[in-house]
Amino acid sequence: MNTALWKTKNRGKLNLCKSKHILVLNDCKLDNSKVNDFAGFNTQMLIKNFDSGHIIYFIDLIREKGIKYTETQIVNTIREKNISIVFFAPNGSNYELSIEFFKRLRDKSKVKTALWVLDDELIFDVLTKYYAQVFDAAVTCDYYATFAYQKLNIPALYFFSNFSKKDFYPINMDKDIDVSFVGDCTKVDRMKYITYLKTKDIKIVTYGNGSKNGFVSKRDLPKIFSRSKINLNFTKIDKVEPFAWFLEDNTLTNIIRQNKGRPMELALTNSFCLSEYSPSLDVTFTIGKDVDMFYNKEDLYEKILFYLGHDALRVEMANNAYKKAVTLYEADIFMPGLLEKLCGILDNHLYLKREQIIYKDSIFKKNHLIRLTTMMVFQLSKFKFRPAFETFSNLFQYGFGIFCISFCKGIKLSLVKAFYRKM
Repeated sequence: MNTALWKTKNRGKLNLCKSKHILVLNDCKLDNSKVNDFAGFNTQMLIKNFDSGHIIYFIDLIREKGIKYTETQIVNTIREKNISIVFFAPNGSNYELSIEFFKRLRDKSKVKTALWVLDDELIFDVLTKYYAQVFDAAVTCDYYATFAYQKLNIPALYFFSNFSKKDFYPINMDKDIDVSFVGDCTKVDRMKYITYLKTKDIKIVTYGNGSKNGFVSKRDLPKIFSRSKINLNFTKIDKVEPFAWFLEDNTLTNIIRQNKGRPMELALTNSFCLSEYSPSLDVTFTIGKDVDMFYNKEDLYEKILFYLGHDALRVEMANNAYKKAVTLYEADIFMPGLLEKLCGILDNHLYLKREQIIYKDSIFKKNHLIRLTTMMVFQLSKFKFRPAFETFSNLFQYGFGIFCISFCKGIKLSLVKAFYRKM
């Protein structure tokens, strides 16, 4: 919908968020010189659209002070800062704050709670669907998860990406790169694709982990995109071991295709995107008109040859995606509308009666204890003995049998991670 028209139709309804104070619970504070912190940008955009906002990096706090201390800090912040909405933004391994804790928050602190999930294609079945039992709403980057939340009586909104035209913008440069890929080249089968293209004499340039050019900061991405005739996007998820250990019992993730933010970044820079298949990409872009998709190595090769030989079509498609991105999807346009819808849901939604029982299965319980074990080991390694003892005391909540299995796996995982860091 046209932005001006949307604002006209909703005049008088655009102050739902501005009167509210929010608290965002993020994993840990990242070093922007080493990683591109898109989660951090999302948090800042969240805060920007409310009257005020505060961040607690709950993993950093738990590592240093323990779980109980962190829970107390969250409760105190809600009270002292007059918080209206708590956003919980978990990664796949974030089992540290219990589901019961969030239920107490909602029931006793009288705040609204919202899940804010970036990787639901991967973690819905192992983490977020369990936490959703005690949340008022969910915002997810997985289009199909919105329907799964609704089956659980949780209102859900689709949030596909969040990028600013201040960070991603067109640059008038010679397109001296035929094909480029920016990302972690060590993931899944990406290097197989890249090697295959090289054997076919395709001039492909790679950036990121495992590539010759190495890490690229966010500020340099528009230049690379603008120089490239074809920008590749891969959508398969990474292998489970060792770091995505929480997916070990959900092996179907091996065939999942994840909707990435790269097509939106490319669209904002007016650059052409050729993406690996993702079933929800056509929710935001028209395949064959704005972007195109490939399904295997041979299809990728054929489409690269086609688009390298059809400059005008490639430019036209990039222009189409650019117009759509800057008028509908850019952060300062899309985010306010999304959050107004969320605030409307939180203020007005008539909820069905919730179950008082919190349902957990053996997969969740095992992952919960594995994560607590690795946290305990980390705390011990930093000589945080008091927090480590508290974490250890939580390992018996599901009984001795599941404790033994999870504790052994947690110790093994900690040793494997230590080995990888050393390497």
